[in-house]
Amino acid sequence: MLRDRYLEAMGEAAATVSVVTTDGPAGRAGVTVSAMCSVSADPPTILVCVHHLSPACQAIRANGVFCVNVLGDEQSAISDTFAGRSPTPGGDKFDGTEWRALATGAPALVDPLVALDCRLVEHLRQGSHYIFIGEVADIALGNGAPLVYAKRAYRGLGSPFKAMAAAA
Repeated sequence: MLRDRYLEAMGEAAATVSVVTTDGPAGRAGVTVSAMCSVSADPPTILVCVHHLSPACQAIRANGVFCVNVLGDEQSAISDTFAGRSPTPGGDKFDGTEWRALATGAPALVDPLVALDCRLVEHLRQGSHYIFIGEVADIALGNGAPLVYAKRAYRGLGSPFKAMAAAA
């Protein structure tokens, strides 16, 4: 099937791992994504793709803000939590991790590799996902190496890729 071949092909494309968060009148929500990229430097703009059934998708649309928290290579547990692979006691994904607000009020990790705090300027649905385009309102920079996902596992940036943990 073309879909299966497509998923296999996309698994070959290494991507940074991010947690996209939002907060506002529609509530606080977050989800792990690997589809994030720069759109423009003038003005600073990024895009992220979020599955249409994710509670975070509806919250981002309603709140009009989101923060892309690019994870460092020591933060795979945060990724697993927001991907729903590691449930938290009490069910709040935000528990056990330190957060702060930047310009928009969307939750930003206290210690991200990078946090890109955005105002939603455009969104459209394509297939199973919404594409959110956000103008960057604030940035927090951290230190370290990015958490990378490829071949259905987290990877380090050593040469060759060293598997860090298998994803479910």
